[in-house]
Amino acid sequence: MGSMSQKIKIFTEDEIASITSNYSTLIGKGGFGEVYRGVLDADDDLVAVKRYIRQDLRDEFMDEVNIHSVMNHNNVVKLIGYCIGESTLMLVTEYISNGNLDDILHRSDASIPLDVRLGIAIGCAEALSYMHSMDSQSDNHIYHGDIKPANILLDNNLTTKVSDFGLSRFLFSGTTQFTTTLKGSMGYMDPVYFHEGCLSPRSDVYSFGIVLLELLTRKRAKYGDVNLIPTFNKACAKGKGLRELFDAAIAEKDNVKILKESWKLASQCLSLNIHTRPQMNEVAKRLRMLKKELKTSPQSILATHSMWAKQYRQAGSSSPSFKKKLSFFKGNASSYSKVISELGDNVRVFTKEEINEVTHNYSNLLSGGTSATEVYKGTLEDNTMVAVHRLVYEGSEEAFINGGMVVSKIAHRNIVRVLGCCLEPQTTAFLYEYVAKGSILDILCSQEDFPLDLRMRIAIKTAEALQYLHSSETGVTGHGSVSASTILLDNNLVPKLTEFSRSCTLFKESETTSVVGAGVMITGSLLEKALNDDPSRYGSVLMNLESDVYRFGGVLMALVSRDGDGDGGHDGLLARFTRAYETEETGRALFDRDVITAEEDVALLDELGRLALKCSVLDADRIAVRPTMKEVADELRTMRRSWKERSRSTEAPAAYVDVAAAGAAVVPAEAARLPNLMRHMFGYRRISVGDPIRVC
Repeated sequence: MGSMSQKIKIFTEDEIASITSNYSTLIGKGGFGEVYRGVLDADDDLVAVKRYIRQDLRDEFMDEVNIHSVMNHNNVVKLIGYCIGESTLMLVTEYISNGNLDDILHRSDASIPLDVRLGIAIGCAEALSYMHSMDSQSDNHIYHGDIKPANILLDNNLTTKVSDFGLSRFLFSGTTQFTTTLKGSMGYMDPVYFHEGCLSPRSDVYSFGIVLLELLTRKRAKYGDVNLIPTFNKACAKGKGLRELFDAAIAEKDNVKILKESWKLASQCLSLNIHTRPQMNEVAKRLRMLKKELKTSPQSILATHSMWAKQYRQAGSSSPSFKKKLSFFKGNASSYSKVISELGDNVRVFTKEEINEVTHNYSNLLSGGTSATEVYKGTLEDNTMVAVHRLVYEGSEEAFINGGMVVSKIAHRNIVRVLGCCLEPQTTAFLYEYVAKGSILDILCSQEDFPLDLRMRIAIKTAEALQYLHSSETGVTGHGSVSASTILLDNNLVPKLTEFSRSCTLFKESETTSVVGAGVMITGSLLEKALNDDPSRYGSVLMNLESDVYRFGGVLMALVSRDGDGDGGHDGLLARFTRAYETEETGRALFDRDVITAEEDVALLDELGRLALKCSVLDADRIAVRPTMKEVADELRTMRRSWKERSRSTEAPAAYVDVAAAGAAVVPAEAARLPNLMRHMFGYRRISVGDPIRVC
């Protein structure tokens, strides 16, 4: 429980200075230190860098890193890495665009409808419920220790992201510990903790009660001599005057019942008897019920954000009609239970009625579904926007469910996340994160500006996602459907690979857990066993790995030419590119002229064209010339660096390493049995069947 489970990067001080442009953009300041906005590497990924004032608390700092690193939840800010320098301690996290709840509640006059406030509360409650039950079997929990509006960040959709784990602790082998050292924010600190030093998840419940009260009143619950808690208690005892205490902006007649029930819940959280406070999972459940009862339209969220002004094209607004009755799970409870158990704890199970609520009775049909599915835009209780993929044709159930199960076991920034599912008769659906900008194909076919640097970033991040899929960390997964239409872009134009219905994985979960684990070792004997035990699975995975490289070549051609024919089979584009390079030794005639501003750009596009052709080699005798996705990602990064350097100077183009061609000739004789799979997973130059294959 106390060891880091995610891949956390260790940064140097020079790297942090580069990321923050020498700490040029300050976005927050407090007693702990300062927070700066930064750009990670050359990919324009925004991050927040938290620099601490005190340098003598390295043990405490690493405790925070250890605790934060084991969390993976939609309502918890993601930790990317950290830096321990000679004179500084720093954390690097994802950048959350809308700041913190304290600023929005108490330092702005922005309208916040009641349904949005309840959504913020639900997100915080869900995060705490997750922390308080992370390892229920061994009775180990995480106590946050500093829940307050300033530590509740909000993203573009006003979805909660709990942050700041500097005071958090693991509560091992029980839910209560005692301390003589008090730490926390006085206005939100549990009185039982303050007087008795009692550390318990119920202390977080008390702090949450203060946050909920501030959401309802838009006033500080405790400030100087002012304390709203006894004021509310007196109003409740008298049976009058309670409505006047709520924020006037939400205290309309239709909301009074919900407001009173919300205060009742807050008051229970604020009980001075720690044993009568509700647990956070119960708090989250009751808040969801309150939001369900609220009659305010959830579309009020959208009215406050101009980013949603440009909506997806709607293909219709009526509820879907089924061509055939779905019966995959009808009378087959064991299949249902097996699928649910394999999806894991992070995938929420929805009922048919809940899917109706999330999609507002299927009122917002999005483009982008397959022939077997329809995709609807929806909103969860915590304001998270989702894309609900609903199966509408019998005969595709197995592939549809396979896609959701594969994604549920993958955690990568450039792969779409699955958040929930419904596997009831006639409502077979998966809920994925909503990716707002559509697909690469949508942009290619539009008139939208699409600069070359952005195309390079999308190509690199997609290649890295495929490289990750092809590694032992996922059990060696082949995607099988890579195309310009299955690569989506979010609001920050970060690519997200989707559509995993054709995906297949070489090693079963039990094998990857016991043998691969966190990427420790795969042996040649294990690969031999996979081939002998299930030749069809081995062949299917290998076919998908080859297909991923081949189809990624089509994506590169589409990005270079801005030609939508790169989607799917891309035979027409491949023929035109092949003919151009054979006759003219350049693909210049096919390049998108809108992105060419200098000869350096032409050189880069030419390199991309040649790489795309290597990915698309069809001759079986030359199949080893195809690069692996790791080699593709490495080569793309090298191209971009050279391009940037050439753009800053007048020197001749720097040569880049042709990794694929260099490696093709070095094939150990002893690798003859499993050469193609090994080539994809690790590269020829480091492999022999008789020796362990160590994962780097």
